[in-house]
Amino acid sequence: MLNVRDITKDYTGVPVLDKLSFSVPEGSKTGLIGRNGAGKTTLLRIILSQDDDWSGKVLFDRPRTVGYVSQHFEPFPGTAFDYLTESARLVRERLAGLEAAMADPDAKVRDRAIEAWGELRSAYDAADGDGTEDRALRLLASLGLAGHADNPVMTLSGGERTALALSRAMLDRPDLLVLDEPGNHLDLWGLAWLEATIREYPGTVLVVSHNRYLLDRTVNRIVEVERGRAREFTGNYSEWRVEKLRGAVSGEMAWKTDQKKIERLESLVKRFREIARTHPDPAWGRRLRSRVTQLEKTRERAAERPETERKGPSFAFTGESSRAKLALRVEGLTLAYGERVLLDSVSLTVATGDRVGLVGPNGCGKTTFLRTLTDPDAGGETGNPAVWIGPSMRIGRCSQHGETLDPRKTVLESCVDAGAATADTAWKTLSRLLFPRDVLEQKTGDLSGGERVRLQLALAEIAGANFLVLDEPTNHLDIPSCEAVEDALAEFAGTVIIVSHDRLLLDRVATRIVEIEDRGFTEYDGNFSEFWFRRYGDSVRKLSGNSVDLKALRAAADRAPAEREPASRAEDIEARIVALEAERGDLEKRMVKARGDGNLSLARDLGNRLAALAGRIDELYERWT
Repeated sequence: MLNVRDITKDYTGVPVLDKLSFSVPEGSKTGLIGRNGAGKTTLLRIILSQDDDWSGKVLFDRPRTVGYVSQHFEPFPGTAFDYLTESARLVRERLAGLEAAMADPDAKVRDRAIEAWGELRSAYDAADGDGTEDRALRLLASLGLAGHADNPVMTLSGGERTALALSRAMLDRPDLLVLDEPGNHLDLWGLAWLEATIREYPGTVLVVSHNRYLLDRTVNRIVEVERGRAREFTGNYSEWRVEKLRGAVSGEMAWKTDQKKIERLESLVKRFREIARTHPDPAWGRRLRSRVTQLEKTRERAAERPETERKGPSFAFTGESSRAKLALRVEGLTLAYGERVLLDSVSLTVATGDRVGLVGPNGCGKTTFLRTLTDPDAGGETGNPAVWIGPSMRIGRCSQHGETLDPRKTVLESCVDAGAATADTAWKTLSRLLFPRDVLEQKTGDLSGGERVRLQLALAEIAGANFLVLDEPTNHLDIPSCEAVEDALAEFAGTVIIVSHDRLLLDRVATRIVEIEDRGFTEYDGNFSEFWFRRYGDSVRKLSGNSVDLKALRAAADRAPAEREPASRAEDIEARIVALEAERGDLEKRMVKARGDGNLSLARDLGNRLAALAGRIDELYERWT
């Protein structure tokens, strides 16, 4: 469907894209991935004709319609219904204008208007423009927003606006649907709806996302943008990740083998040259020339040294675990937002070393609860009589939007407040998190979203926190940074309470899930996948992207446990998926370590096991859905 060829783009002389090329087959679901700043959004702008300062070619096989959902929702002045029907309304206005021009006394004006009207009307009919309003009402109902059709769009939640934007893009049934971080602002239930929607969309999809689970469940191709170029792979994210690791190991082994051959030949040439110099026999000259030729050809054919993977941030939460048995006790806590009660007399006990994942739909009170634990202005850190925090707990905080940072202070001042003795001490931590040295003098209010997240985690390190309270700690981070946070939290010896929409992060970190429902807490032992399959497995498996209320997942699971069906084959598959996903994470970590240690033979064997395991997991998911 789409061919992108030799795209080159720079900003003030700094190259971002360098003769980048890739293709998008018709009907495919393609994931576009890369580090922050790699040029993904720039590339989308070029494909969407929103940027004309570049060289290369963007070629569609024939005229195509394209729908686009930006990661930032543009303010819209009308209602939800107006938002969904705007494109059809604008086309009708253009048709009306052309109809008026068709009555112009100038024949040339009339002819141009007739031709333009015919083309526009054909496109309008092909998209069933007259049925737009009916489809819009059905979509609002399917999103659980039927009662909000006449509400101003900007009064809806971030997740509702995201779902609305995706629905509007699909309303005109575009051939190519381009999505830039579509999971932003969606809760776990919204993400499940999004997965089903992308999977079942009948057209072609190109999606930029750092949500690895979403990529695994929706795409069948990966395009990685790195160092200005693109590399294509057939398969989902996990399959691409394994293949990339295996390719790096194989390439390194081939390079080392060729280097050993070259070293042996260089030694032999050196020896033959000495013999030929001291022996006038012409035979030694011929032998020397033969070996020199062999050395030159071996160098020409030798494998190139693989590019080293760009170093990602390295987090290290080294705060020692407290000897106290209890980290947190909440008894009879009630929280409200205005007149709306979020939590009603809830209680929770967190033992030292516990790793709690707090989940629930957007707006249920997760962030408010975490703020109550840690923010003195909200009664946190024992300022609220219903909350007790162990006196030996040193809390490290990470908020969604950097609210824990004072925007008037510099990064260095923030580090000193956290416990850094000098600028060099602060820099020792910040440099591992890929900050440039001059960031020390920047105001925290001037940092990007990803930089604010990394700084908050750095401050937790500097403070030696042994109790981490984290609200969406991977927001704004690219995939390598998300994986680095996972690794650090997996090795952390202290206590963790974490709110996240990142399923893989919750699976690796949380050993206990607390769900907020009906203004109370319900607790589940195990990681997120165990909770999710047990609680919502049936409703997720039957989810349809075209006809489901976003609240249907919760409603379908609200039957009492005694009323649910007995253990089934699906539940057996769920248990195997959970176990194999955990094994995959362990194998991948061991493979990366083996490669770093230079044990390429072990890394290759682990890569083979990973590839086989990825196939088994995909097969199980297919059977489960």
